[in-house]
Amino acid sequence: MEVQYYGANSLKFSTKKSVIAVDPESNITTLKSDLKKVNTVLVTQDGLGPKQLDGVFIVDSPGEYEFEDYSVKGIPAGGHTNASGDKSATMYWISSNDVRILVVGHIDSKLTEEQLEAIGMVDVIIIPVGGSGYTLDAVGAASVVRAVEPKLVIPVHAGDDGLKYDVPQQEIELFVKELGAPVAEDKPEKFKFKVLPELLTVQLLQKQ
Repeated sequence: MEVQYYGANSLKFSTKKSVIAVDPESNITTLKSDLKKVNTVLVTQDGLGPKQLDGVFIVDSPGEYEFEDYSVKGIPAGGHTNASGDKSATMYWISSNDVRILVVGHIDSKLTEEQLEAIGMVDVIIIPVGGSGYTLDAVGAASVVRAVEPKLVIPVHAGDDGLKYDVPQQEIELFVKELGAPVAEDKPEKFKFKVLPELLTVQLLQKQ
């Protein structure tokens, strides 16, 4: 499996047999997400994905799904700016070829024991870090990462994406300093989940 990044929360995962898009739209910037050959779209909250796309299976709520060469589990979460008890956001646990990935989205930073149990073992976490009241900031994102205990963290939705956000986003460096983990030397356009680090490492991606 490999992943590409298009800014905001927009990602594209490719396996040998499938192409999965995550949050291909944004409500605070303009994205140029690539939906060619996509057969599944995962939407973490309203407004970040299409309502309908011909020939594409859209997942926009909690549940468990089995596909040809990957599995998906949608886990309910509180939206970042919503009232306590709200569960309008969805985190997605994706598994393919023994690699377990958690895509977080704009959630409340305080994960419950029930959520952590549903998440289970995670190798990679992909998490927004832009803050400014719109999404997780450096402190909140680092808190989620420490609770989940992955081997690799890929930060997204930051001010150094090269995009103009209606709600200005903090730069990734703030999150890196807060987390205190080393940053991988490479910054690829396509990242392949092959050999994962032994200790928690930050992996930056080049925006498409």
